[in-house]
Amino acid sequence: MIVTIGMVIQMADVRESAVRYLNVKPRTKQQVIKYLTRKGFNEDDIGQVVQDLEEYHYIDDLSYSSLYFEYGFGKGRGIARIKRELAEKGVDHEIIEMAHQGLESVPDQYKAACDIAGSMMRGVDTETMDYDEKRKFQAKIGRRLMTRGFSSDIVYKVINNL
Repeated sequence: MIVTIGMVIQMADVRESAVRYLNVKPRTKQQVIKYLTRKGFNEDDIGQVVQDLEEYHYIDDLSYSSLYFEYGFGKGRGIARIKRELAEKGVDHEIIEMAHQGLESVPDQYKAACDIAGSMMRGVDTETMDYDEKRKFQAKIGRRLMTRGFSSDIVYKVINNL
């Protein structure tokens, strides 16, 4: 294959765009590929640049996932939601599991869910509620916890202890 100056320049443009995109914040491999594809670059060039960036650890889905778990826990999210968000960002399921298993500390999901439920209950007098109002309020707490990514076991445990 004959390499022309145009091909070298094109590859440099792809690499420059990718590095500029990664300089803003860490990204997954799939996010970089989508970005470069939207920019209209050649699929072969994108593949080569992404491979090079992975070799130099500019793109590392495992470390990205580990950082994202820490970020998600800091935001009060449950494990299921964090895993779903990582999958939506294009991270492979096996890499997500490896990152989850590799975490040094995982916050107590029950305690985190109780904290969220407690913040929702501040200023609410459940003693004055009738049975239906109390059930609606419990359902509201349950929905909030489920959307935050807590397992149904934890949600039911929290609701039953209200």
